[in-house]
Amino acid sequence: MDIHYINQGKRGKVGLCNICKQSASLSWDHVPPKRGIDLKPVEQITIVQRLTGHPEEQKRPISQNGVKYRTLCEQCNTRLGRRYDPVLNSFALGVGRILKSIVEVPPMIHYKTQPAKLIRAILGHLVAAKGVIDHNVVDQKIREFLFDDQAQIPEEIKIFYWIYPYEEIVVVRDVIMPAVRGNLSEFSELGTFSGILKYFPVAYVVCNLEQYEGLDELTTYRDLKLEETAEIPLRLTDIKHSEWPEMIDEGNFMAGGLNLNSSVHARPKKPKA
Repeated sequence: MDIHYINQGKRGKVGLCNICKQSASLSWDHVPPKRGIDLKPVEQITIVQRLTGHPEEQKRPISQNGVKYRTLCEQCNTRLGRRYDPVLNSFALGVGRILKSIVEVPPMIHYKTQPAKLIRAILGHLVAAKGVIDHNVVDQKIREFLFDDQAQIPEEIKIFYWIYPYEEIVVVRDVIMPAVRGNLSEFSELGTFSGILKYFPVAYVVCNLEQYEGLDELTTYRDLKLEETAEIPLRLTDIKHSEWPEMIDEGNFMAGGLNLNSSVHARPKKPKA
């Protein structure tokens, strides 16, 4: 295992692509994608180290150009980057400019984007963000429709989103958390969270729940064709804690498997004193 990249480089230079599952030379996929953020050196620890230990005492491996996973063949990486990333990047940069320039913050704005491409970009990069390929049902469903322009996004896949005005990057795969945060002694319903992706200025959670903590749902627009646009709401004053929703507290727990080892918390590298 290459500890410099947590376990993102575990399979080496040749292996199975996380999307097409064919054996090939593997390329690095930036999560979030480059051109949507300013790629700078980041310090990384696993999400488990972040949430359960003393994170400031942990040795943080450095990645010189953001969070990345060597998990995609060149063809899938290129298709994802050319077909869908421009929309995700434009969305991130555009919303970011608004947050940085606005003087009086309104409770809500609407931003025009192409939701079908946005959804596919988010899901594609989350599939890439796993050091180990498994038989995850959700991942397989994503593979089946990701590059099919006519395919319907499965109803059981829900994406919720919220404003995230922080510089840390968080990538989490395949965990279980309570469907409703609150009294853990009485939780009766659990949610399967296939992915959490957080980076400035918007964060996303992929799960199997009909609703989650009052967040807006991106997959409401699942029936739109790739080129169709919609103005989606952004609640600018509904700001969550930087470690929400993965934070462990009196109202929440998180359980996961092997891929927690490739789930990361990254922050900009601190300058040397």
